[in-house]
Order: sequence, then C-alpha cells, then structure tokens
Amino acid sequence: MDAAVKIRYSFQPGPSQLHPQVEPLLQRALAEGLFSRYHRDPVWKSLFARAQLAVAEHLGLPEGWLVFFVSSATEAWQVLVDATAEQASLHLTQGAFGERWYGLQAAASGFAYRVAISPEQPWPSQRESIAQKYASVGFVGIVQVETSVGATLPEWRFLREAFPRALTAVDATSSLGAISLPWEQVDIVFASVQKGFGLPPGLAVVALGPEARREMRELPALRYNSLSRLIQRAEAHEPPFTPNLIGLYLLAEGLPQRPPVQGGEATLRARADRLYKALEERGFPPLQRQEYRSPTVLALRWPSAEIGQKLRSRAEAEGLYLGWGYGEQKDLFFRIANFPALPDAAFEELLEVLQL
Repeated sequence: MDAAVKIRYSFQPGPSQLHPQVEPLLQRALAEGLFSRYHRDPVWKSLFARAQLAVAEHLGLPEGWLVFFVSSATEAWQVLVDATAEQASLHLTQGAFGERWYGLQAAASGFAYRVAISPEQPWPSQRESIAQKYASVGFVGIVQVETSVGATLPEWRFLREAFPRALTAVDATSSLGAISLPWEQVDIVFASVQKGFGLPPGLAVVALGPEARREMRELPALRYNSLSRLIQRAEAHEPPFTPNLIGLYLLAEGLPQRPPVQGGEATLRARADRLYKALEERGFPPLQRQEYRSPTVLALRWPSAEIGQKLRSRAEAEGLYLGWGYGEQKDLFFRIANFPALPDAAFEELLEVLQL
C-alpha cells in the first residue's frame, strides 16, 4: 500500500480500528506525565484496580470473577498450558489459532486431545459425539471466534453438561468487548485488547471465575508468570511485572465511558447479518455455512485472486483497509472485522467499493 494513503477505517481483524477515545485519552495522560510515574506508586495501583473493575463491569462479569493482565493472548495460552499440563485436556478447534493453542498443550502434556470441528457437518451430531467420548477431561480449551476463517460454535450452553469435571477456558481475542459469553458455562476467558476493545496491541485481559481461581491460586509457581502468582498479585491490585501502562490507562479511563457489551451486542449482530447478506448478493459468498459464521470476523470468498487484489487496492485508495485472508488460500478470501470501534458509515463506504 502507498505509504501516503491514510487508513481511515481498518477492517483488519487485528490489530484493528482504534476506538475514537484513544487519541484524546492518550493526550491527557501524556500531559499529566502518567507514563513517567513508577508503576507501583499509589496513582498506578489505583489505576490498576480501576482497570480491573472497568473490565468486569464492561463485560458484565458475575460476582467473584477476578481480572488480571498479561502481554498477549499468546502468553495466556502458555500460562494455562503450564497450569494444566498434568490434566487430561480437550481442545475444540476450528482453525489455525485453536490448533496453535492445542499444539502448545500437546508439546507439554501427554494427555492432550483435540477435536477439529467440521464446517461441513451439522453441529448437533458433532456435539453429541464429543460429549460421549471426552466427558471425563479436566480442562477444555475453545476459541470463541476463530479469526483465521471467521468461524464460531453455534451454541455454548452444552459445556457444563458435556464436561462436568472440567475447567473450561475460552480464547475470546476476536470477540471479547464485542459480544458476550454465557459466563456460567465457562471458567477462564482471555483476549488481547487490539480487537473488540479497540485499543493498541501489547496487552491482554484474563478473567477467572471462582472455581478456577480456587483451584489454581495455590499451584506451584514454576515460572515467574505462573498462574498462581498472577492471581495472588491481581488480588492485591498489583502486577508481578512492569505492565503495559498505556493499555491499563485506556481500559481504566475509557471503558466506563462506553456502553456495556450486552448493551450493544444486538446491534452488532444485526449489522453482521446485514453485511453477510449484502456481500453475498454482491458475489462474495461466506466461507462458513450459516450456523458457524462469526458475527465479529466475517470471512468471504473472492471470485478470483486477481479480482480480490483489484478490489483490495481500490478500497485502500479510499482509505479502507480490508482484512487479508489467512493460510495457504489467503489470496482467495478476505476478512472484515465487525467491532464496536467501527461506525456504520465505514461499512456503507466499504459496500460501495466492493462492487464487481
């Protein structure tokens, strides 16, 4: 892309469009000299606690959930692998990121199992088979929205019934801050902030439910960023390392000014439905069958790689930055982020450009 062309709207599913709050909040923090303060002084300890509370309230976390922060969702994978390697685990995967998480688990544990969800088969039959075979596992890992191919599971309320002994962890990197989760069905949720939260990359949110918090608080701290140490320090409203102060500040100051996730979710899902319909009518069929389509990362096919390159260049000339495809067939499809930081007007412009 020509460096002189300014990106006005980014539909790339990570890093994604920054929320309009970011610039004025950063200007205020710089004017106050906040990022030159010691990260353990009273000002930052208060901001850490406020960031924890802001995330909990924005997401609608139930009472007893604990929020803390790491550098990325990828680090959260490793933290959880270290904490669960001795347990039988199951990863339900739909694409590249779920496979990577499972790969880390399998490298550390001889008790790791994986089921790749077939996009061609109806979900109910797959759900029943999984529940019958893996009911006794102690840990379940799921990606809520598989960014690589714009896929999600059709329903989540089967988890407690299917895996009664398991702690369930969800990588919600391409969904947290945009759509909700059935909190009573899961125990651990984590996400990097550069997608649904609309913030600069370099920080991830982790939320632990009461059962996971009890089970993992006293685990041996075999590494510095062990889960037990992260939990104990978060309970004291302190990080175990120098954190991403910019990200913490933007969460603490920005989220209370936004509507909660549940307040905007219906509108975001309705927008996704309109986009899928409008783009399919224009000749861009969705990559996923309807029951597996994600509302936050839309994946659609180009008629050809050549047409895709032409339309991508046309969009970028207008300051509209489309998401590339992913993997071996990345030139044959494209992705569109549908996150709260993007206004409806951005999608109207994009639909005008994506004309065959």
